[in-house]
Amino acid sequence: MVKAYINGTGCISPQNSIDSEWFFDDVNPAKGDYFDAIEPSYKEFIAPNLLRRMGRAIKMGVAAGNIAIQQADVKKVDAIITGTGLGCFEDSERFLLAILNNDEQFLTPTSFIQSTHNTVGSQIALIMKCHDYNFTYVHRGFSFESTLQDALMLFAEGKETILIGGIEEHTPNFIILNRKAHKFQVQNPDNPIWKSTTPGIQLSEGTAFFVLNKTKTEKSIARVDGIQTLYKPKTSDDIWNKLQAFLKLHDLTLSDIDVTLMGFSGDVNFDSKLQELLPAIEKESVAACYKNICGEYHTASAFAMWTGTKLIEKQSLPKALAISDKSPSRIKHVLIMNQYLGINYSFMLLSQC
Repeated sequence: MVKAYINGTGCISPQNSIDSEWFFDDVNPAKGDYFDAIEPSYKEFIAPNLLRRMGRAIKMGVAAGNIAIQQADVKKVDAIITGTGLGCFEDSERFLLAILNNDEQFLTPTSFIQSTHNTVGSQIALIMKCHDYNFTYVHRGFSFESTLQDALMLFAEGKETILIGGIEEHTPNFIILNRKAHKFQVQNPDNPIWKSTTPGIQLSEGTAFFVLNKTKTEKSIARVDGIQTLYKPKTSDDIWNKLQAFLKLHDLTLSDIDVTLMGFSGDVNFDSKLQELLPAIEKESVAACYKNICGEYHTASAFAMWTGTKLIEKQSLPKALAISDKSPSRIKHVLIMNQYLGINYSFMLLSQC
């Protein structure tokens, strides 16, 4: 069974994750019913002549990719694989508004060129002078999971080093429209996200990139043992049975999992199956969450994988993530159980290497 070693990470989120020393100590709350990503000074990561033409999603993706590459200390990768649900949404919106405002005349092509979903991957390839495999997945809640699955298959074909990442951005207009559709809510601080009884998420944005290696090196932080996706399970029992089979495939049981990161979004309509599974998870493992920190978006599972990698690296579970009262004595195995809109479910297994 093919495994992958995480040698470098880069994450831009609503928290101070750009700082390599940050470990969920100071957590920024949402701005009401949504989160904004904390963006760094991009001049540290991107040449000024390139920077002025880039939209926000491109800046975030290229910067996070560069951070991961610098941490892994690699000059070349064999493939670049990105995942996104909405793509470069700001540029798409800008171009469509220009069409309306200018009566379809005198349009500049820049926003149109940069509105395609594969722009982030192509920009990283241009900067790195990488002419190898370059692919972008737009699979809604499975977008990031698809990048990881593709990377594992490429390792089976002989590739050695691969850069993968998930990117998402939102715009003021997108927030306004979804707010009018009653898709958001302000979380009650006295009611934890995993106990929500009301509908509505806290929308967010962010990006996380990873340099994966087929073999372990001195830079390896954690190991990806496997991934599985599950589409529209009918009951929580369906999820439970798939989870047991997934763990058995890796010669593990739930009691072997030190921390289980669960993708509670705060919307009871989407979280109900995870809420039903929580008592069984807490009985055998230590349950934790992450969307109270990063918010909800198509590729939030990328932030979850970054979080899981940090837990293994630091060998500690911060209180900001904890659901269970107990704490793990060690963190050897981390299981990520993500869900998006109650439709897309996935399991990702990370281990100490």
